[in-house]
Amino acid sequence: MFEKRKFPRLGESWDVDYSTIRTTEFKKSPIDSLTVNISGGGVCFEAKEEIPKGTMLAVELRSTEFQSSIMALAKTIWCKEKDIGKYDVGVEFWWTGWKDNGAQESILDYVNKHVNEKGK
Repeated sequence: MFEKRKFPRLGESWDVDYSTIRTTEFKKSPIDSLTVNISGGGVCFEAKEEIPKGTMLAVELRSTEFQSSIMALAKTIWCKEKDIGKYDVGVEFWWTGWKDNGAQESILDYVNKHVNEKGK
């Protein structure tokens, strides 16, 4: 089967907090969730609410593989109901970082390394 994705996916469960970026909602506490998979270009995570396509999100990713959490600005590409009141949400990274621009490259390197290891 032909793979259309630009970045390989790694099925790992990382902690993720997300908030919609709208003035009225951004001030609310972030919502806790878990990733379904992650790539150098985006992430799929679980949500208890439908998040419309095109919604901008502030995302914080945490993994024991990284010393600090990774902050990201992401755009919702798709949202699919997988069960009543449970959704998988796919977002693409628009910006990622700590206090430098190497965060997205670090994610990409990490995913590529582990995908390659699993393929051997």
